[in-house]
Amino acid sequence: KIINHMREFGRKSEMELEPVQVNLVLEKAFEIFSQQLKLREINVAWRLEADLPDIMADPGRLEQVFINLLTNARDAIETRWLDSPRPEGKMIVLETSRAADRVRVKVMDNGTGIPASISSRIFEPFFTTKEVGKGTGLGLSISYGLVQDCHWAIWAEPGQAGGASFILEFPTTGENR
Repeated sequence: KIINHMREFGRKSEMELEPVQVNLVLEKAFEIFSQQLKLREINVAWRLEADLPDIMADPGRLEQVFINLLTNARDAIETRWLDSPRPEGKMIVLETSRAADRVRVKVMDNGTGIPASISSRIFEPFFTTKEVGKGTGLGLSISYGLVQDCHWAIWAEPGQAGGASFILEFPTTGENR
């Protein structure tokens, strides 16, 4: 199932916007990534609002954004909790909600967080806080580009548990599936 999903994920080259249910895309992205989180003993809390209106998106590209955000959350948690004897402390929260005429997705973690001194640079190409050989600095930059191409919004805020929160907002299609 995962191999077929990866083939589908990697196949698209041109962006095709269509009405999609954001919760389903988030769940598919998580499905690819869930085993990595389990192996690292990272807990995931789901707070998905039911019956969200559709958004216009390329499902494969949106999934790529979610995977990039999950990857960063995983890495930040691994860095912060490297020597911790309490694996139950490692947490990612995935939340969706409706905000007026928009759909909002939050990917929150309790990792290392984003220092104020670098917060304005996190979406720059090749900017990374990871040690040499551990990251390219392209995940957030690519995600930001995809978000801009689709006229969505993305930003980061300090997390409530000392980590980071990445928020995406999408206009709705005006119709509900």
